[in-house]
Amino acid sequence: MLPQLDSSTYVSQLFWLFVSIAILVVSLRRRFIPRINGILSKREKLIESGNKEVKVLNTEAEKLENTLRSLREAEVKKSSEIIQVAIKNSEKTLSEQLGIAKAENDEIMSGTRKKLNNDINSLESDFKPQIDATAQTIFEKMFVQDKV
Repeated sequence: MLPQLDSSTYVSQLFWLFVSIAILVVSLRRRFIPRINGILSKREKLIESGNKEVKVLNTEAEKLENTLRSLREAEVKKSSEIIQVAIKNSEKTLSEQLGIAKAENDEIMSGTRKKLNNDINSLESDFKPQIDATAQTIFEKMFVQDKV
């Protein structure tokens, strides 16, 4: 017969079962559970301190982002003002240069007109006798042809 099924050993087996369980429970309570609780509490403290640091860093990041945004807006405003001043200055300079160029152009045109008028007058005075002679010749030939 099998020793596990022998009823005379049941009391002994139950006794040692309870003793083993008692030793296991006592060792768990005195050694392992406090160690596990210590590890869990350290872990919880570490997580809490990490969360606090994350919150602090998030608020600092938000402050820095707001500061950066305000600085960026100020720089955009400042650069647009600088651009507007540069545009006004360049328009003013361009207007002055256009005025100078227009005055020079008018002066050149005036000189060219005077020279052209002088050339025309010179040509007229040079060719007037020839033109008169040619006109006279044409008139005479026309008149003479009418007689013939």
